[in-house]
Amino acid sequence: MKKTTSKLFVVPYMLWIALFVLAPLVLIFGQSFFNIEGQFSLENYKSYFASQNLTYLKMSFNSVLYAGIVTMVTLLISYPTALFLTRLKHRQLWLMLIILPTWINLLLKAYALSGFLVKMALLTNFWNLSESVHSSCSLPISPLSLSQATSSFPL
Repeated sequence: MKKTTSKLFVVPYMLWIALFVLAPLVLIFGQSFFNIEGQFSLENYKSYFASQNLTYLKMSFNSVLYAGIVTMVTLLISYPTALFLTRLKHRQLWLMLIILPTWINLLLKAYALSGFLVKMALLTNFWNLSESVHSSCSLPISPLSLSQATSSFPL
């Protein structure tokens, strides 16, 4: 008996690839055949291939070269690290220590954005609305205390 549910797990990934990878590439490729006035033209390709000193071709080659180098270095670091992690006793701790630095940038952005939104009174209005919901429910943390904590964030 075949499992059909495993094929359904592919659908979100295919939608993501179609919407955020393939669709922009098709739009950019299609737009490249038009000039600024919106008329069909091959002028963009003429300037790309006939530039002085082949500037655009060199930049494209360098982009692909650097992408390849970064991919190879990443593979050379990540696969031995993954193999090493599978053989450790406390692999969850080490995995967390490896992944944690990648989250710091996102956390700093979220904290700075919340401070900015509180200063602009957007987040404060939302938290005041949620405070009225909090008073009717028994939540352990008050949203208003969060807004007071982040409103002192200096920008």
